[in-house]
Amino acid sequence: MACNTIDARLEPCKEYLGGIQGIFLIPFTWSDIVTTGANGEVTKLTASDGTTLLTGYFWELKGSSSFEDAVTSSRENGTTFHDTTLMVSFKPSSQTTPYKEFTDLNTLAQGRWRIVVWDRNDNFWLVGEEYGADATTGAESWGTALGDPRTYSVTFMAQEKMGPRPLSATSYSGLSTIFTADVTP
Repeated sequence: MACNTIDARLEPCKEYLGGIQGIFLIPFTWSDIVTTGANGEVTKLTASDGTTLLTGYFWELKGSSSFEDAVTSSRENGTTFHDTTLMVSFKPSSQTTPYKEFTDLNTLAQGRWRIVVWDRNDNFWLVGEEYGADATTGAESWGTALGDPRTYSVTFMAQEKMGPRPLSATSYSGLSTIFTADVTP
């Protein structure tokens, strides 16, 4: 079988926006089921019973969060895999609860996650489908100047056979058939 079959490609129109607008954090469990459609898109995220939709906890993101996938291939080893990096930056939610974000940061660092990334083109991508995504670094920053941002940041890494898989939803409302979105702060 030939490995190098590919179609021609023309330069596309300038119609995309960069960046991400939010993520949905889903605690990783080996027994969870990721169902895919004929085109490879994720159509359902369920618990091991196959019917209970998983819950994704929504985090709205503004500013300098980023999402990147790098493919690594080795002729010597005969392997190909994807390194996905997701860096999220968020502001403290309230001065009255200064330790809530610190606690959240620790929870993110200690857990393993499946993460649905919502980009600014209203596309949804599953990170950590098979092996999960781990937080590799996290930071709390106070800035230096009076107008500098007060932020937290966390970097997640996932190594998978395939890159982030698209979800079949084409809008936020379409997510309800794939997983349960919890937007309660």
